[in-house]
Amino acid sequence: MFAVGHMSIGYLLGKVSSKLLHVKINIPLLMVLSIIPDADIIFDQLTGAQLHRGPSHSVVVAVIAFIPFFIVYRKRALPYFIALISHSLMAFFLKNVWIYFP
Repeated sequence: MFAVGHMSIGYLLGKVSSKLLHVKINIPLLMVLSIIPDADIIFDQLTGAQLHRGPSHSVVVAVIAFIPFFIVYRKRALPYFIALISHSLMAFFLKNVWIYFP
């Protein structure tokens, strides 16, 4: 999926969750967080390693990275966390759908 798709899904999920939680959100931050897992592409190009869709696309890594934000910001961090993990979940879902429905 292209960055625009990840950003739009992250925006929609972040916006809906912020409405449900009654918190204000920073839309540009939502957009950035929804494509942050693809930052490993830059590392791949600089080093020649092939880490794309590796640890940065892990929901477990996202949970560990967000623990301090949940402690400090509590429910206000949830829309941003949802935008971040939407990237990984979409990649996982699309990968498995293409296997079964080419």
